[in-house]
Amino acid sequence: MIKHLFALAVAIAAPAANAADTSDWWFAESDHFRVYSAGGEQTAQDLATRLEMLDMAMRIYTGVALDQGGSTPDVAKPTLFQFGTNDDIANLIGVDGVYGFFIPRAGNSVAFMPLTTEERRRRGGSPGTRHYTEFNANNIDPLAVIQHEYTHYFMFQHAPAAYPAWYREGLAEVFGMLRIEDNRFFVGDPPPHRMNEIAVYKVDAEEMFRPVRNYVNYPHYGHGWLLTNYLAFEPSRANQLAVFLKALNSGTDSLVAAREAFGDLDQLSKELNAYRKERSRGLAVPFPADTQPVIELRKLSAAEAARMDLYIQSQAGVTKEQATRQLSEANAVLQQYPDRLATLLAAAEVHTDAGRLQEGYDLYKKAVATDPKSVAGNLGLARLELQFAEEDPAWLQTARRSFLRVNEIENEEPNALAGYYRTFVLAGATPPEDAVIALEGAFVRAPFDEDIRETLAYQLITENRDDEALVVLGPILNSPHSNKRVRELRELTTKFSSGEREPLIAKLKPSFSEKD
Repeated sequence: MIKHLFALAVAIAAPAANAADTSDWWFAESDHFRVYSAGGEQTAQDLATRLEMLDMAMRIYTGVALDQGGSTPDVAKPTLFQFGTNDDIANLIGVDGVYGFFIPRAGNSVAFMPLTTEERRRRGGSPGTRHYTEFNANNIDPLAVIQHEYTHYFMFQHAPAAYPAWYREGLAEVFGMLRIEDNRFFVGDPPPHRMNEIAVYKVDAEEMFRPVRNYVNYPHYGHGWLLTNYLAFEPSRANQLAVFLKALNSGTDSLVAAREAFGDLDQLSKELNAYRKERSRGLAVPFPADTQPVIELRKLSAAEAARMDLYIQSQAGVTKEQATRQLSEANAVLQQYPDRLATLLAAAEVHTDAGRLQEGYDLYKKAVATDPKSVAGNLGLARLELQFAEEDPAWLQTARRSFLRVNEIENEEPNALAGYYRTFVLAGATPPEDAVIALEGAFVRAPFDEDIRETLAYQLITENRDDEALVVLGPILNSPHSNKRVRELRELTTKFSSGEREPLIAKLKPSFSEKD
């Protein structure tokens, strides 16, 4: 999969360290997760079990209903890859000091963590659109990183809203430190990797509620944990967080909403500065009876294991140049296993990412011939047909049929629903009602996907539902990790609110080229 580059131009110095050649790859699947682990059967089972218990703990804590077993479609399950060392993970993202990262994508959210860790000096770099967490050199736990990042995904999957930086990171730090013992979980443990910043930086509550000017230079992680933890377990502050978030998402200025919800912010600062020197508060909660997760396990076939290096790198995101360097390996694996679905799909993605679109299309066709119900194969065809349509609009009809075919195979696939809608906009036609319903369905299934969110905002504006469109854009506009596109959307939204509508509409309208 091609890497989205905003201000990012970091080359991956080396691929993941040939994990497929030397590792005992197993696949584990549970109600909410899929896991590829190079650590063997028990490691795969343990990780899938831990992730399920994390999800259950978050549901209990936040009030999200517990799922019935088997109710989550495959395309809604994040996939976690566990292999190698932290150096291998750092090579994937191009930034040292990152011990795990998560990429939320419609129909294909993925995470990466090491089997083993070793200290490594950090170097400069940028994570681009990936969600990642920087930890101090000591007390690093890759599982805490994944728990932190999954919290972001959980928040926007089950309660998508405009969250301030301190709360996004604060709640993620709270659940990053989740402990599970026997049949109960503990929440509230302080993050040891944040204790330096909590101890050194005095809390200024008013500054925390101002719009983020410099995300790097303010301790949003440490102070975010402090405030989130304090509001959760301080009786005198009960329900104030809910009042604040409701006001913020209704359009109230952050500082105004904070004063309405929390009162005197100087007093809140005093309480937080006192609390950071005290023993942290927390909660022990039992899991419901008979909730042991069901994990299905299988050892990867030789063909599946052979393509893992390619698969991992494609899922993490590559540039066109990096994909071009993968071609010889992809062709070698394909030559060894020419008729296996796994190797056909892996090679098709490498060729596509390298700009060899016709070769990629032919390989996806072979994959679909091997398994006509392959979601990945049929979706790969549809996406390439959209690219072909930029040169020849006749391909739009073919792409539309392919998206419909994906929907018939898996009606929960959000990319197929959104893609079907986009074929009408790209054709210059007014999307029919069923296409608008499909887009709304894609948003319900993947509210964390920014492309789908922007497309829905565009549709709402064309219906003169401006207020709803701005609410839909809220989580993007309030993102603490500002990139060029987010900053531009903020500027255009301000103009839109003043009556200058067309620039924002043009920016949100689906196009053939990737959004920058």
